[in-house]
Amino acid sequence: MPDRQLDSLFSYCQGLSRLAGKTIRGGEIFAKVLTQNDDSGRHGVLVPNEAYDLFPELEIADPNQNATVHFLAVDGIDGQEQSLAYKYYQRYPERRITCLNGNFNDRQHGYRVGIFFRAEQVDGSVGYYADILREKGDLEFHRLCSMLFGDAIHLNEGLFVLLAIDAPTLVLDDALNDFLTRFDHIHEQGYINSLRLGDTGIGYTFETQLGIKENNDRRADFRGIEVKCKQIKETGGHGGKINLFQQAPSWEEKLTALERIRLIGQPDEHGHYTCYSQVTTTANNIGLSLDPSATPEQIDLLKGVTRFGYWPFEVLEGRLREKHSRAVFVKADVRNTAGHQRFHYKELIYCERPSIQHFNDLVRSKRIVFEFLMSEKEGKVRNHGYPWRLTSEDVLSELFSLRVKLR
Repeated sequence: MPDRQLDSLFSYCQGLSRLAGKTIRGGEIFAKVLTQNDDSGRHGVLVPNEAYDLFPELEIADPNQNATVHFLAVDGIDGQEQSLAYKYYQRYPERRITCLNGNFNDRQHGYRVGIFFRAEQVDGSVGYYADILREKGDLEFHRLCSMLFGDAIHLNEGLFVLLAIDAPTLVLDDALNDFLTRFDHIHEQGYINSLRLGDTGIGYTFETQLGIKENNDRRADFRGIEVKCKQIKETGGHGGKINLFQQAPSWEEKLTALERIRLIGQPDEHGHYTCYSQVTTTANNIGLSLDPSATPEQIDLLKGVTRFGYWPFEVLEGRLREKHSRAVFVKADVRNTAGHQRFHYKELIYCERPSIQHFNDLVRSKRIVFEFLMSEKEGKVRNHGYPWRLTSEDVLSELFSLRVKLR
């Protein structure tokens, strides 16, 4: 077994990369305290949906059919490169990593922590590494767990964390400790009757138990922590688009609002221009598109091939951190009995440190879109804002560079 360098999480990952003769400049690591249902082969290691984006893209053409993508990873035990399988199982549905080192199956030495590291290497390549730590087999087990999870979190099966390797470890502050205490009280109550009919019942019921009053901006904030609730098992996407923030582009030319809408919009039968348009990285029906890669440190707004606006990363990151600095995702089992719905709130994923790089990646994949909401009336322009929106609430956790299961 190769020696592990444990001065820091970065040095540990650098030690893994040396097995492949590589030098790293950064990366992200996913670590999970394995359960009895996690193994190296037949079942594989269950990947929570909050960590899907760490692994290669898995194309699921038909959700009713299994799917697999293979990728190469260096084994942290024997130092050899091997082909791992990233699988989607339609029956559950869930995703797992298989074809791992047999040491992942060692249940005789206490807790097992499976580690998957995606490295950004100095030669410009991306590499994957897989390692396994055992409580009674590795002398530095607890030290590395402290770097991954922090000292205030007790190890338990299913606990996981995803974070940047050069980022500080999570610290539980007063607000988060208060939230966890209240969550534990709600969890201990078991199944709770829904306080509202329909899809919003799961969130409204939890927020009421938590002591949050419903507000007009549709954000359930608890001492600055954004709260989202959903079912543990869901077969489809959760909800429609959600607003992230509003931010107009910096314009290339100084034009009046009327001149601008006539440049990018379309006239109606009365000759009045409108621009109600969703903009992604593919040109839409009026030739508008986003280009997140043409200019360093900014996203360009194009009309055809001409740039007429842009957003500096610095501005977007500031808005992102202002509106979504930290969030919890509460998951519940749902029972429907005789027309009544009941919730048992069981799991809690905490996220912080929103990342402009993750934001940019979501723009590239068209899961974050920009919208124009402009119309001309009586020679004046009505502008309903410049929203950046997520195509689904399920994607929200991917904005954060730290994600950890606390319950």
